Amino acid sequence: MSAMRLVFLTPREVVFDGEVTSLVLSTADGKMGFLPLRERVTVEVLAGDVLFKTETGSFAYETDGGVAEMKGNVLTVLCGAAYDKDEAAEKRSERASELAEERKKQEQSLAEYKINRAALLRAFDKLRRTTVK
Repeated sequence: MSAMRLVFLTPREVVFDGEVTSLVLSTADGKMGFLPLRERVTVEVLAGDVLFKTETGSFAYETDGGVAEMKGNVLTVLCGAAYDKDEAAEKRSERASELAEERKKQEQSLAEYKINRAALLRAFDKLRRTTVK
């Protein structure tokens, strides 16, 4: 059976890089399948399942959307996040916690910036008043 190379990426990791015999993912037009030597195509990947088969087994991932490009016999899939179907709920929960923590740090940083800016403006105002006399 012929195969194609799949490069499945997220900004954080390489999910899979190897030979596959087929892949199915969700697009705006519905489920789209990829087989070796498919014509060149670039599509938006919607949040949902990415299913692919190798010579040794099948794999299922949940993604939150991205883009896929078939060029030659190489299929590149780039998604914001991808979770193994069996661990998806746990991974989504971890990711949500990470995002909440990051948001909290950003809010704290913004509050510190505003406090420091106010202190700096007061110091400049005080300096300006003392040098004018």
